[in-house]
Amino acid sequence: MAADSEKGKAAYMEDEETDENPADIQPRFFRTPSADLIPNAAVGAAVQASAVRRRSSIRLEQRGSVHRKKSLGGGTSPESLKGLPEESIRLRRPLEAGEPLQLEDDEEEVIRFGGPLTLEDVKSELRGLCTLETLRRKLPITVWLPKYSRTDLLGDVVAGLTVGLTVVPQCLAYAQIADIKLEYGLNSAYMGCFIYALLGTSKDVTVGPTAILSLLTGTFIQREMGLEGDWAILLCFFVGCFQLLMGFLRLGFLINFISTPVVSGFTQAAVIVIILSQVKNIMGVSFGSAKDNVGQTLAHYVRKMPDTRGWDVLMGCLCITLLLLMREMAFPAWKAREGRQHPPKWWAVVKEAVRLMNVSRYAIVVVSATIFEYVMEVGFNQHYLSVTGPVTAKISAPKPPNFAVENLSLGEILSTFGAGLVLVPLLATMESVAVAKTFAHKFRYNIDVTQEFIALGAANVVSSFFGAYPVTGAFTRSALNAESGVRTPMGCIVTGTFVVVAILSLGQLFQYIPKAALAAVIICACLTMFDFQIFKELWIIRKSELFVLILTMATCLFLRVEFGLIIGLTVSILMLVYPMARPVVVVQKKLTARKHPAQLDDYRISVKPQGSVFFPAAEYLKEIFNDPIFKTPVTAFSVPRESFAVSNGAAAPPGDRNRMELREALPPIIFDGIHLTSSDYSALRALRSVFVNCKSLHRDIVFVNTSDEILDIIMPFRRKDEDAEKKNDVVVPMHQGKLLPAGKPK
Repeated sequence: MAADSEKGKAAYMEDEETDENPADIQPRFFRTPSADLIPNAAVGAAVQASAVRRRSSIRLEQRGSVHRKKSLGGGTSPESLKGLPEESIRLRRPLEAGEPLQLEDDEEEVIRFGGPLTLEDVKSELRGLCTLETLRRKLPITVWLPKYSRTDLLGDVVAGLTVGLTVVPQCLAYAQIADIKLEYGLNSAYMGCFIYALLGTSKDVTVGPTAILSLLTGTFIQREMGLEGDWAILLCFFVGCFQLLMGFLRLGFLINFISTPVVSGFTQAAVIVIILSQVKNIMGVSFGSAKDNVGQTLAHYVRKMPDTRGWDVLMGCLCITLLLLMREMAFPAWKAREGRQHPPKWWAVVKEAVRLMNVSRYAIVVVSATIFEYVMEVGFNQHYLSVTGPVTAKISAPKPPNFAVENLSLGEILSTFGAGLVLVPLLATMESVAVAKTFAHKFRYNIDVTQEFIALGAANVVSSFFGAYPVTGAFTRSALNAESGVRTPMGCIVTGTFVVVAILSLGQLFQYIPKAALAAVIICACLTMFDFQIFKELWIIRKSELFVLILTMATCLFLRVEFGLIIGLTVSILMLVYPMARPVVVVQKKLTARKHPAQLDDYRISVKPQGSVFFPAAEYLKEIFNDPIFKTPVTAFSVPRESFAVSNGAAAPPGDRNRMELREALPPIIFDGIHLTSSDYSALRALRSVFVNCKSLHRDIVFVNTSDEILDIIMPFRRKDEDAEKKNDVVVPMHQGKLLPAGKPK
């Protein structure tokens, strides 16, 4: 009995959670004063001996749902608990003598997700703006900085320096893609890091110029009068303003309208365009601009082929080979040998050195090529390679962008950028958010997409005051950041600081960087962006999306990248809204199997929309009801028209049921709105016109499973009993699939 008592105590736990398999749940016990242990099969007998006094809560754990609470309501009889299969019953406290077993109803919480914006939603957002939690969300640094430790600092410093070795050569190379001076690439590599560390929600993202954004920048800026740098800075400012506006208005969902096939098609085409644009630097020739399409670029290569410089080709090929080799470089794992299970210390040192060479390969190649050119030019006065030329590498005081560039007004500047004011910020944010989501999922932490808009917008606006062009989160550098063990956004600050130190200390050496080395960096970075798998997957899953991808890719290649992106977006959105203009509506005509004419409702036509219907489908709904299936009359028995309502009524008086006559008539229409969860005024006006048309033809139309809100639009007079002509227009109930005769409602 003592052992049993201990089991009873173990069974008495308040709101205990269990991780056991539901299939392994065994019958448990609960206590009463009259018996220490009572199995659940004896619950009824035990409780019948108690008198009614107070209430207590119990918890039932069913098979297959271990954590589910079951409510039987107050006053449940003990007999109702008999025979429950394999259930365990726990009391929050022991029952006293004479106390009944009564169950309290469980509370439930209902949360609405999605749907149209309501006034209550706006009020809730406004109330949330004035809370401490909102301030912490808008300044994420206030969350992680108080918990910062030495371990975090070590990881962030190592990762920040590693990324810094990559970002310096890359930002110089990406400025070459945009076809602007290299100092604008350097200016874009540090301030964005500082701002994102304050406002960003991802520990892994590093902000700076990217290949895709550099290509778009070179496409949308003007190059007259040598002011392309001013135009690039202005674009950075307006891109940041657009991102801030979207963040504050919570319009981040707009990036979801850019489908994956469109992005993939644009990316594949951009990679080809970028690689082709850099081959000229490996050849040592100069021509064209960033706005040239593939056809124009290939034509330029044919004309410039005789001017190819051998030393540049040699340097470019050598740099590409070294980069590809170092990317694949990996130190073999230690294999345990007899007498030595653990590797020696030198093994770990060499392994770390190989890893460092792998992650800093861009810096190694660019520095080596620069040293070679510096020695040849300064030491031997030999000019073998095409170099970047003088670079104004300095940290200048902040100043606003030139809003009077070429003496244009603000409106003229905005019109000059055109679609770039929308496409560039959307693609920039989408690229960064995709990177942040990838690493948030990998390392199991959360990001705030709206805050990401604000962080990127602030980074671009502030960077524009330091002479930068548009920046965003870079996937390759963020992946390197994560692999290097970054722990907090402080890693971004370390990277930005490294870039500042490099600008101040190495600024005079940037002019000796060979263009072929930078072109090799760009080409090797872009090779990883090809995605051949998506073609196969789209071919299997949905060929229409494959068409969108190929169309976007082709137009980007043979027109211009901005035109291709716009065309791809347009086609993708048209494919998205087409089902709204042509929703699925199932029309089923009821046919009788009898040889003799049956009642008219045996031939009824059922109309059932398979989802919500909105204004693009308004005329389409009318066309459906004009289909010949609705216009074919049938011969059937019917109650004379004057004895019951035109449509939508209750059961007819018994005396009228015998007044059946054989006549030719249009079968009744039953509109089933069970899937019509939402609609708008235009679509419901179309249904109203169908309803009015049926009335004018003396044809029955019945609305079932349709909400009152929708019926109030379709039949606005249905509740006005004072209108004698329209009194009987109410919904007809259905009974066993038959249409009841209509009559005056009671």
